[in-house]
Amino acid sequence: MQSGQGVQQLRELAAKAEPGVGLARETVGPAASYAPISRRASGTVPASEAAGSARAGITAPQPARTMTFEECKKGLGSDKKFFVKSWFAVCDGASFLQTWVRNRQVVGESAFNVRVVGTIAKNSRTIDFQYYFTDFATTGTTGAASMPITTKGNIPQSWPAGARYTRGGNAPNTKTFTELKALRTFHETVNAKPGQGSGNSDLLFSVYEPAISYTPPAPWTLSGDMGGKLFMLAPRWDAASYLANSTGGGNPAKRARPPSATSRRSF
Repeated sequence: MQSGQGVQQLRELAAKAEPGVGLARETVGPAASYAPISRRASGTVPASEAAGSARAGITAPQPARTMTFEECKKGLGSDKKFFVKSWFAVCDGASFLQTWVRNRQVVGESAFNVRVVGTIAKNSRTIDFQYYFTDFATTGTTGAASMPITTKGNIPQSWPAGARYTRGGNAPNTKTFTELKALRTFHETVNAKPGQGSGNSDLLFSVYEPAISYTPPAPWTLSGDMGGKLFMLAPRWDAASYLANSTGGGNPAKRARPPSATSRRSF
């Protein structure tokens, strides 16, 4: 940022970005018609890496259920909006650039990146969305230090529509630029209890949309957008009989099905 090259790179990325927000090309089910599907391929694990765990006679390795920040960062690279490690480990990300104005003159710029990693543990119906705020930088004169930034994980649509979710985690809602730079990461959890879906497999689809907004502290003004939304994630919960879980999908107190059935969540 100090050299000016970082700002130029962010501008170039913004210029190449697809208009608005949308869904990854891998999205299936009713969620696929909710918003535009990306024209660009998502980042995926290289075939050589995916095959590594299938050696020594194992032909069907267990799908990954964890993802580190570094894996997400590498998977997204500089031009991907979405990265798929497995059905149970995905991430998306976006860059946010602020142009600061005083007396109708541009006097500085600031920026930060947001990445969201969504994972699901084995035999669980609870999704963990880990948010990472990184790469904070400023150049020129700005009011960025005290700028409030609000984070919301919205669920704008479900199929069936009447589904209800239990939210948890330690998402701070609103923190300043300086506070988020120090905090760096937090998480939100989303759980859908069994019995809310449709069909024999109790199938439930939804859309999860991370949204970032900010406002300049007085007497500053910003030129351009006051935030934005990351690519949507499309969680899916089901209770397939071929998956073993006697707890009714990670909810021991809510035994909704016989011991031979399970409940799971995938993206």
